[in-house]
Amino acid sequence: MHQNRNQKQTAVGASCAENNVATGPTGPTGPTGPTGPSGATGPTGPTGPSGATGLTGPTGPSGATGLTGPTGPSGATGPTGPTGPSGATGPTGPTGPSGSTGPTGPTGPSGATGATGATGPAGTGSDVQLLSAYSTPPQSGTGQTPLLFDRNALSYGTSVSHTTNSPNFTISQPGVYTLAFNGSFSPGKSVSFPLNLSTVAQLNGTGLPGAAAQHNFSNANDVVNQSFTIPFAVSSVPATLQVVSTANGFLYSNISATVTRNGSIPS
Repeated sequence: MHQNRNQKQTAVGASCAENNVATGPTGPTGPTGPTGPSGATGPTGPTGPSGATGLTGPTGPSGATGLTGPTGPSGATGPTGPTGPSGATGPTGPTGPSGSTGPTGPTGPSGATGATGATGPAGTGSDVQLLSAYSTPPQSGTGQTPLLFDRNALSYGTSVSHTTNSPNFTISQPGVYTLAFNGSFSPGKSVSFPLNLSTVAQLNGTGLPGAAAQHNFSNANDVVNQSFTIPFAVSSVPATLQVVSTANGFLYSNISATVTRNGSIPS
């Protein structure tokens, strides 16, 4: 409505000008009329140029770790690389504890017979001194067992004596002697195999070098004959000679021992 009024005023002014009629003063501006309805949207204009890139914003917080994916198939084995140089030798470690002693090995074959010694000076019948003892029935032993000789056989002189059913041969005169021993041995009852048997001659409780025999029994029917002949010297009397066998249960029978005095100890 205000717009129409203004238009009328403008038209009147124009008409008066055309008729050279004097124009009166402009009246006060009337109140603004209400906004008319919006017109139809015009076509979209062309896109303007891109604006300048803004500043990079701060990095946001890391997201939660996702689930581990399935393991992929193994790749083909690559070629072997060259051998690297040897490293420096490390320090030697401490020595470990000694292992337990293994079982005694089987008795080796008998050595070749030695050369016959030179013949000694001829003696007289009164110079022969020896004692022979033996035992026939089986007897049992275990651990370290001095063998019992239950009876005496041939005996000459007083240098050697033996009490029946005793293991002791008593030597009462210094000199050089020879011991000849022989006997049959077998395992005792309820023993474990292999069973090691060792037989030695002892003078005053000390083994005579070379007077020893060993055998490993493998079953209950195993039987062995052990023997040795050894010279030895006695410088202090009285002295006690024994034959001692050692095993965890054994039987012995048909044993014999002959102790012969060969003469005085050479100076």
